Amino acid sequence: MKTTTRLLLQVAVLGAACLLLLSVTAPAVAARSTLTLSPAVGPPTSLVKAKGSGYAGGEVVALFFDGVRVGSDVASRTGKFNARLTVPALARPGDHIVEAVGQSSGTSARAVFLVRTDWLQGCFDGGRSCFNPYENVLGPGNAGALAVRWRAPVGTDGASSPVYANGKLFVGTADGLVGLDPATGAIIINYRSGPVSTTAAVIRGFDPQPDPPGKVIFGSSDGILHAVSTSGAQLWQVGLGAAPASPLVIQGVEPDTKVVVGAGDTLFAFDGNGTRLWAMVLAGGPISKAAAVMVEPPDPEHVIVAAGNTLYALDAASGQVIWATVPSRSPLGAPSIGDPTLVPNPHVLVGDEAGNLFSLDPRSGAIVATFAAGGPISGSPAVGDPSQSEPWVVLGDGGGNIYAFDTTEAFPPPIWQAALGGPVDGPPVLANGVVYVATDPEGGDPHMFALDQASGRVLFDGLLPGGTASEPIVADGKLVIATKSGDIVAYQSPDT
Repeated sequence: MKTTTRLLLQVAVLGAACLLLLSVTAPAVAARSTLTLSPAVGPPTSLVKAKGSGYAGGEVVALFFDGVRVGSDVASRTGKFNARLTVPALARPGDHIVEAVGQSSGTSARAVFLVRTDWLQGCFDGGRSCFNPYENVLGPGNAGALAVRWRAPVGTDGASSPVYANGKLFVGTADGLVGLDPATGAIIINYRSGPVSTTAAVIRGFDPQPDPPGKVIFGSSDGILHAVSTSGAQLWQVGLGAAPASPLVIQGVEPDTKVVVGAGDTLFAFDGNGTRLWAMVLAGGPISKAAAVMVEPPDPEHVIVAAGNTLYALDAASGQVIWATVPSRSPLGAPSIGDPTLVPNPHVLVGDEAGNLFSLDPRSGAIVATFAAGGPISGSPAVGDPSQSEPWVVLGDGGGNIYAFDTTEAFPPPIWQAALGGPVDGPPVLANGVVYVATDPEGGDPHMFALDQASGRVLFDGLLPGGTASEPIVADGKLVIATKSGDIVAYQSPDT
């Protein structure tokens, strides 16, 4: 019995020693590694935070985007890392695999990043630049092959242009707001509010939903400003006393996001929950066009808006008027401003019904330059990226002309000019070296055009039965426009 007991004790001691040896020599790797991305959705060139755990302490963790190394970090003693990566500029719309691989342990974890470029409000951004800098599918090489992908009768009447957010297209109709599947045109949301008189603007939410969802802001002809979730649920309503112009969303982290909208002679600002922040009566005349925002170089943020024949700059925080300029006796169109990160010393651009384009100093409202077009200017000029080789200011007029410039400090003769045979009532749109613009001749056939931004050469010319509503949008390889006859039309190149 003593011998048996001694033998069992020796075995127990030997087992404990083996376990101790294993605990000393085995790498400190958790049973399961993790990888999370924030954000997990965004356009090409997005800056993404990548966090992981479950790696060997002190090892290098390499980050791969679709198999291409895009960054690395060293894991902490507890096996965690916190790194940043940039989504490649050429990453196409859709799901992409991000992988974090431990270079010593071989441990790996994966996550999915969805490349998607949202078009959140009229003319793409708060400055109404009408320029999508992220488009990498449609370009000069394939825009000539555009063809109708789908056509959806939804009841548009020309007052609302599409926007694209959270994987849905939103557009106002004679009955309310509809949300469509961008792949098929199928109606997936139908919110009844009465006739919608504006293009919507979207407050970005966390994506994926619903924590919290985005908010779609739009106005109806009875003077109500509406907010619904991107899933179609009513959030709030505010009475404005007159039919509103298209709202402007100044994106920020809640509760700093602002909704700015004109109605009658008053410009309002609300927070994302519909609480009024300020209201300012503007004496120049009715506010019929959307406002624009300039973040910098002016400090504080300037809201730029046309009221009749007067252009105003207001403090976005308080609504106080900073300057007011009367550049013309004619009613003004919608202002536009380039992205300050792309356009050095950006100016405010605005046209009038007499066919004059004005460039103004954003700090003082002083007129810097003028250009006489061949017809009324009602849409925003488009302002692109001056670092590219193409002219980056593009203007359309009611005489059917398109003009391209490479400066806002003076307007010499255009670099190129094209006659499209019908009035251009909405703004042109720039994306990936292509100008997209629609014409709507009275008594003639409307057309959808794509022009080479460098030369003005027509790449695509297609009939657009029904008449155009306003500006097209170009995002994720699709060109989408609303018609006055009630349809949404989506174009796509066969090779995309």
